[in-house]
Amino acid sequence: MKIQNKIYNIKSDLNKKIVLISDIHYSSKKDIKNLNIVLDRIKNINPDYICIPGDITNKSEIKDSSLFINWLKKLSKVSKVIVSIGNHEFYITKRKFGLNKDFFRKISYIDNLYLLDNKNIIIDNINFIGLTVPIECYNKDDFYKCISNINTNDKYYNVLLCHSPEYICDEEILKKLNIDLIVCGHMHGGLVPKIFKPIFKNRGFIGPNKKLFPKNAYGNLKIDKTNIIITSGLKVLPFRHINRLFIQEIAIINLTFNENSV
Repeated sequence: MKIQNKIYNIKSDLNKKIVLISDIHYSSKKDIKNLNIVLDRIKNINPDYICIPGDITNKSEIKDSSLFINWLKKLSKVSKVIVSIGNHEFYITKRKFGLNKDFFRKISYIDNLYLLDNKNIIIDNINFIGLTVPIECYNKDDFYKCISNINTNDKYYNVLLCHSPEYICDEEILKKLNIDLIVCGHMHGGLVPKIFKPIFKNRGFIGPNKKLFPKNAYGNLKIDKTNIIITSGLKVLPFRHINRLFIQEIAIINLTFNENSV
């Protein structure tokens, strides 16, 4: 498994380091070997916080869940882990959507791990907010109804974990929300092969909704005062050899005040 470290420097008075990983898509014990590689890499980075904005599992029902829970426990010993919920954590039956409550209850008991299901928590001088968008609301109109769950605080640096960047990258919304940093995944880098990344830049080739050439599929952008980081995630496709064509990454966000920051 080849993973790149992608570094982003953002102006801030905090002088903190955030590791951003997304789209783990854990399904069974076969994933643990690669996750241990990720764990060792994060240990070497030595971040202050680890943010995981959703899709930690591939389905709501997973095999060998105890192994994954143990991995999360090891991760939480590196630094504080903040987790929000993505679309793959939901189960879907006829006219019914929901979450695996037993699994999320278990991970919510992990020391130093904070599961933010439409909740926020203030750690040090950062207000971390986890936005859960129900799977039936992955469209523009219904998404706007979900943002009422975002609880910002002017006294702190506001970091929003939002699994999909598709609708949150809206200037009018961001002006109202007063968020300093948004971290996202979901787009898998727009499934753009590495060789074509310089051409596509932040655009993708295809999005999870099968939309061609989606905007804001990867990288960083700034809208008004809000910095947005969109990681390509750790898992792209279920075929190992094909995965090598795409970027799999650990994003390192340095919140620091220096002339090279944005």
